[in-house]
Amino acid sequence: MDQNLIVNLYKQQFKIICLYLVKCGCSISEAEDIVHDSFIKAIEYIDGIDIKNLSSWLFRVAINKYKNSVKRGKIINFISVDEDKFYEQLTGDVTIEDKILSIEEGKEVIEVLKSLSEEDRVLLIFKYEMELSYKEIGFLLGMNENKVKTYLYRARNKFKERWINKDER
Repeated sequence: MDQNLIVNLYKQQFKIICLYLVKCGCSISEAEDIVHDSFIKAIEYIDGIDIKNLSSWLFRVAINKYKNSVKRGKIINFISVDEDKFYEQLTGDVTIEDKILSIEEGKEVIEVLKSLSEEDRVLLIFKYEMELSYKEIGFLLGMNENKVKTYLYRARNKFKERWINKDER
């Protein structure tokens, strides 16, 4: 496999993976370090990686490096989203009253997100916070667009269900 492929992929995916890691709780410098390390690892293992899965492999390596850093206590784990925007996109039209209440509900949005599986959380953040297309999400996660749409539909429904039932916990 050509190392130029890695360089081109690095240029395309660096910002997306960094932004996702920042949304997960990394500082910008930590996210950049993790992504750099992931690309170095890709270069080391270039011959054993299927070219079709390279992008999703890099994303998974970066996420695993992030998780290991959180476990070792090097990174404090929190989710950073624009709560107003996220809530509005998931629940539809928002009235002025809802907008005022959403300030108070911001922490609850994050708690509901944290209660979801990692896969569901990743899909929702990619789609509604980072505004990636189905194609871009599929490319990062190694899925076809139809599978992304199906999984995102399920994740959205889980979020809505938990949002409705959040006061019962």
